[in-house]
Amino acid sequence: MGKMKRKAIGLLNRIQFVDLAQAVTVPSTARRDWLRKYLHRAVRGGKFPSYRYFRAAVPTIYGVRRGLDLSPPISREALEKHVKLACRGTDEALNVDAALTLYDLVRPKEYLAYDHPPRNLPLGHKRVAAIGLECELVKGDELVFQFPFPRRERLEDQSIKILLSIIHHAYAVDDREGAAVELADLSCDFEEAASRKERLPSVRSPRIVRLKENDLISMDDLAPEIQSVHDLLLDLGEEPDPA
Repeated sequence: MGKMKRKAIGLLNRIQFVDLAQAVTVPSTARRDWLRKYLHRAVRGGKFPSYRYFRAAVPTIYGVRRGLDLSPPISREALEKHVKLACRGTDEALNVDAALTLYDLVRPKEYLAYDHPPRNLPLGHKRVAAIGLECELVKGDELVFQFPFPRRERLEDQSIKILLSIIHHAYAVDDREGAAVELADLSCDFEEAASRKERLPSVRSPRIVRLKENDLISMDDLAPEIQSVHDLLLDLGEEPDPA
């Protein structure tokens, strides 16, 4: 079995839902080429920057409460030290930057945060969209599932609607059915001609984006688009490995 085939099968079984949302956003006429580039990058491997240390620190950033532990929330300075120690020099700058940006965005809102079992959205037999959201927030009488998005590249509005709809269908169910779903978007604003001409550095422009009721995309509408991604990945898996 070639590398393309193995990687395609791996992605079919467990694709990151952010990448799935972006793939679904791409027009059907351009989706094959987009997925081919995505698959080629995965096959070639190599060392890509990772936000895994940021992800591990998310419960700490929100100040998740556990049992009888009455410890005060971590300070900004202690958070920076905590993430640096976890990184041990690996992808330190981007993980610390994302962690402090999220801290500054959400801590003033004084959420109460609690553990929540991570959930995946089933997409078929032994196939899931991996989400990895592991806490729930309470603000007054409202329950919120808020997904921190640490990448610097800003998502298109439609990708955000798809992403939040996937979270809704996976998390806002059963006794959590009325929960709000949000994106803690830590990305940079879209580049403008003036900033590009002046070569200004990209600066994070954090915001919280909430899924509005009329923006929720039903699973009936998502299913054929997701199936299209799966079919294309299977087809692309039959192509020769990239040189």
